[in-house]
Amino acid sequence: MAKVEDRLARFYAFSDGIFAVIITVMVLAFKPPTGHDFRALSGLWPDLISYAVSYAFIAVVWLNHHAVLRNAQQLTGTLALANFANLFAISFIPFTTAWLAESELASFPLTFYALVFLLVQGTYMVLMWESFSHLPDDGDPRARKWQWFRAWVMLGVFFVCTAGVFIPPVLRLILLASFLILYCRPDPFRRARSTARD
Repeated sequence: MAKVEDRLARFYAFSDGIFAVIITVMVLAFKPPTGHDFRALSGLWPDLISYAVSYAFIAVVWLNHHAVLRNAQQLTGTLALANFANLFAISFIPFTTAWLAESELASFPLTFYALVFLLVQGTYMVLMWESFSHLPDDGDPRARKWQWFRAWVMLGVFFVCTAGVFIPPVLRLILLASFLILYCRPDPFRRARSTARD
């Protein structure tokens, strides 16, 4: 049992390290303005917007990644592969963020940016499926139904943002950022369950 827990702890630590590296790379790619006044800073609005959305996305993904892996009881091959696929998709965020900012929210870079969000969500859902299979009965079917409902909703939103090249760029970014509303609390029923047990 201790060996299983040790393997899972190392697995979690590795994943956290990858998230830290991704955020660091994204910060290092964020260049300061060439001038020394507000006008020079305001000229970086595409960088600021894309960076803010990307940082918020990574933060929320990490919170939910951590929450869903709490269900895992052992390190299976499917769990490891799903996690590596998810981290692989997330690792593209610094690149697409820099490209989107440099292009000033041009259509194709924005499409590729949204595609990365779509891939992150798709691989996260595989991770959910495998993690939840370790604890098929968690005592609260509402929580599972809600987690799957919002996962499918966000997959749909990210697909629309990827395919909807006719949608204005700012609106596509707003739709991409909408995940914060649904995902800012990884498990909204957790506190209620804890209170009920007490």
